[in-house]
Amino acid sequence: MTNECFLIIEDQPSMASLLKTELQKLTPLTIHTCHSLAEAKDLIESGIEVAVCLSDLQLPDSYNGEVIEYLKHHHITTVVLTASYKEETREEMFRLKVADYVIKDSLSSIRYAVQITDRLYKNAQRMVWMLSCGSRYSSKLLGMLRNHRFQVRLYESCSEMDADLKEALPSLILLDSAQNVINNNTFDFTKNIRNRYSQSQLPIISCEDSENISSAIKLMKYGVNDFFNTNFTPEEFYVRVNQNIEQAETFKEIEHISQTDGLTGLYNRRFFFHKGGQQFTDIKAQGQYFFTLMGDIDHFKNVNDTYGHQKGDEAIIFTANCIQDTFSDYLVARFGGEEFCVLGQVEDTSEIEALCETLRQTIETESENQTGVRFTISQGITYSGDTLDDAISQADKALYQSKESGRNKLSVAF
Repeated sequence: MTNECFLIIEDQPSMASLLKTELQKLTPLTIHTCHSLAEAKDLIESGIEVAVCLSDLQLPDSYNGEVIEYLKHHHITTVVLTASYKEETREEMFRLKVADYVIKDSLSSIRYAVQITDRLYKNAQRMVWMLSCGSRYSSKLLGMLRNHRFQVRLYESCSEMDADLKEALPSLILLDSAQNVINNNTFDFTKNIRNRYSQSQLPIISCEDSENISSAIKLMKYGVNDFFNTNFTPEEFYVRVNQNIEQAETFKEIEHISQTDGLTGLYNRRFFFHKGGQQFTDIKAQGQYFFTLMGDIDHFKNVNDTYGHQKGDEAIIFTANCIQDTFSDYLVARFGGEEFCVLGQVEDTSEIEALCETLRQTIETESENQTGVRFTISQGITYSGDTLDDAISQADKALYQSKESGRNKLSVAF
């Protein structure tokens, strides 16, 4: 997709410049600008790969919207931007399968047109799974999703989709009608999904006809996020799909921010106790063995005082990357400051301690090359503890032993 580009077709230079400026705020992709249908033809026929086009409806050489027919012929996803609204024109545009139809009557509408253009490009990386039992709306829904560049996977049974959910997670699940899905045990299917994923993690919407509104409401009580009537307009459908996906993506961004350390990208202390507590309980319940490792940069205050806080941050980031690379199969977190913690299941203690030695050597030998400052790390590890707090406490005591006995080493607390 890196060779794809955007195309703006607008005869007014000032408007074309504004659209390009606004779009450049959202994307690093190349943006081409044409001021007529003839210019657009020359550019497209030169072989460039246009992902999405934002086009004026009336151009000097395309007064009756011929540009839209041309773009459709070349299978280019198009957002129409026009100065005047006519219902018959709007209906004709959606008949021609334009992605959206926007009136350029304000800066907010201009920005909306640009945002939807960027979203259409990104939709090619979003997966929508549709459960369809062959209703008369299925092909229409399928076509509209593909018209907005979504990757669509079609299912005829709940069990088939449920099996695939164990391997991947789509951006959205669409149920094509309540009447059909009832026979497919969709109420139980929805309930089972909600046992694993919240409405924010995996949105589900349903297309319902007016006679089955009670079923739609029941589906929402079981965990469906939203529904729309079978008499939907293209705008309503796209707004509901996009809003539900955007809300889920925003939730994931906020969740990621709340779980990770802003400087290093590792999990933060709070999330470590949440996820680590569950993991610790599971390991103990299975009768398996675990390890808990605490690591701390030696003489970190001296690094900050001598070389400044920027170098201190670089030292923390370098150490975090080394720990993550070394213990990539385990739960790693920054506990705060220059202190880190690792938790995981263990079968052979010598293998874990070999990883600790690899980490120690890497930081000792590579820190100066990577950060300009030479420093080392002390570590403490334990294989015991009745609770996660207890295990961390014991690993911390082992770390203290390493500090007291010369630093740049690993101590073990059994």
